Amino acid sequence: MTSQPRRGVILYGPPASGKDTVTGALATLDPIFTLFSRVKVGPGRSTGYRMGTPELLAQLRATAGAVVYENSRYDSTYVTDRAGLDAAVEAGVPVMHLGQVDGVRAVLDRYPADWLTVLLWCPRESTAERSAGRGDTDTSARLAAWDATQADLEAHASFRFDLVVRTDVASPEQAAERIRQALAERDQLLMLDFDDTLIDRLAAVTAWISGYCAAHGLGPDVERRILGAMQVRADLQTFESLCAELSLPESADRLWARYSAEFPATVRPFPGVPNALEAVRASGWQVVVVTNGGGEIQRAKLKASRIDGLVDGICISEDAGTRKPDPAIFEMAAASVGRRLTGGGWMVGDNAALDVVGGRAAGLRTVWVSHGRPWPGGPKPDHIALDVLDALEHVRGGAR
Repeated sequence: MTSQPRRGVILYGPPASGKDTVTGALATLDPIFTLFSRVKVGPGRSTGYRMGTPELLAQLRATAGAVVYENSRYDSTYVTDRAGLDAAVEAGVPVMHLGQVDGVRAVLDRYPADWLTVLLWCPRESTAERSAGRGDTDTSARLAAWDATQADLEAHASFRFDLVVRTDVASPEQAAERIRQALAERDQLLMLDFDDTLIDRLAAVTAWISGYCAAHGLGPDVERRILGAMQVRADLQTFESLCAELSLPESADRLWARYSAEFPATVRPFPGVPNALEAVRASGWQVVVVTNGGGEIQRAKLKASRIDGLVDGICISEDAGTRKPDPAIFEMAAASVGRRLTGGGWMVGDNAALDVVGGRAAGLRTVWVSHGRPWPGGPKPDHIALDVLDALEHVRGGAR
């Protein structure tokens, strides 16, 4: 199952500002956008609502947390209910229509998701013309609601919408495209594993071990055993185990110090990685490296490979106090560039358990860098790439 961020669109505006037509244009642009049908109890139009009864309203009010927001207008009561929102965000990107800033704030505060708030605005005369043109019998009430919307905005002057669209100037299609683009830009967060994703760590480790063994007269069996232990993870504990098992000529502390000093300078990015990272960031993406390992040695490797200057943020497990696949480290990585995981994003890495499983658990879309290996099993990532260049190209092209 493809992991998707919890996100939605809130359209706020006076009557006849185009909420219905813009929502229709969004659905035409991409069927993932669907109108969120609030529960309505009362007379009048039923299209676009889930019609309820006074008994249902009483039940919702009596159930803790069931009502996210409730308001009354045009002799009816409208309820934004939690169960309805749960179903809507699971199915796609709900588009909610609200006419009160307090309602927008209530949804933002009480229903965690990445909400894009949009003010659709039109002059009072546009509301009058549109209401009359579509045959409304309550145009005077809608003009009174326009006045109330103006007063509502003035009373909440400190509230800032993510996007403002003048619907007397922009067509529904133009408004929908602006909304789609604004929402897509919020999704442009890319997390990248470091070792064996951006840099060829295995080649560098193999070369360092070969050199060390040759310098100390250690045979091929010992060399293979050291490589097997260090292939995925190398730290002081790894060297302690190797020294105890193989009676190496140096203590674990000395060997770790030698490795920490010598190894970082040997790492290199995979071919094409620097240019690819520059291109991704030039396209508007924020890029964060999320890596397990010791802070000092990982920073030294990032500096030696010059990756540190090509990304917006770096999150290292030792510094974070937690490791992949814990979702907490992805949350910290997002926060390092001022983002939240509710905004969605991608995780790219070569380790199925750490990068794919961990990324999915954090609500991110995922790409597994296979290096030609078959998928090991379990829930698949959103994409399997041969190398990181393939992965970056997919993310840039496929995120839409």
